Amino acid sequence: MVRASSSKKGGAKGGDKDDAESKQRKRLKTLALHNQLLSDSPAKSHSSLKLSKQVLKHHGTDIIRKSQRKNRFLFSFPGLLAPISGATIGDLDRLSTKNPVLYLNFPQGRMKLFGTILYPKNRYLTLQFSRGGKNVLCDDYFDNMIVFSESWWIGTKEENPEEARLDFPKELAQVGNFRCLEEIQKQVHEYHQYLLEEQQ
Repeated sequence: MVRASSSKKGGAKGGDKDDAESKQRKRLKTLALHNQLLSDSPAKSHSSLKLSKQVLKHHGTDIIRKSQRKNRFLFSFPGLLAPISGATIGDLDRLSTKNPVLYLNFPQGRMKLFGTILYPKNRYLTLQFSRGGKNVLCDDYFDNMIVFSESWWIGTKEENPEEARLDFPKELAQVGNFRCLEEIQKQVHEYHQYLLEEQQ
């Protein structure tokens, strides 16, 4: 569940840039809500998850917070991202803005993911359970998240320096691991059609 949006009016200087950023932020958030990546109402669970043996083993133990790092972001993607190895998968850009961009690298070129920073009402923790069951270590907690709700194929820097939107390569669409990309594109297209119908 995400918080309601709040708008701040800027001065004349940089007003157009702030307005464009605000419109992009609102569009990406609406797209995320439309595709059910986010919800503006609390989730209702009809059944509870069964506790694992590891969690039951640590019943009643202390939770120790180790990390004091700030500006940690939880990423939300519109599909499964499963890197094969531990190598660099891409580059994060424009993190100083409200609408960061993530470039994913492929042998055929790059995918550009458009994201926006949101502040969920829920808090998310990453916990590590000790083998002996003595304590639980809280690595990080997140009160910010970046939701990537739109993706473009932009090819290589040399072929497409302006980063115009291109069709996804056929060889990627045929691989089972990348079927989610077609679904993402389909959802984005349906959402754009929905907006056009609303404007009419």
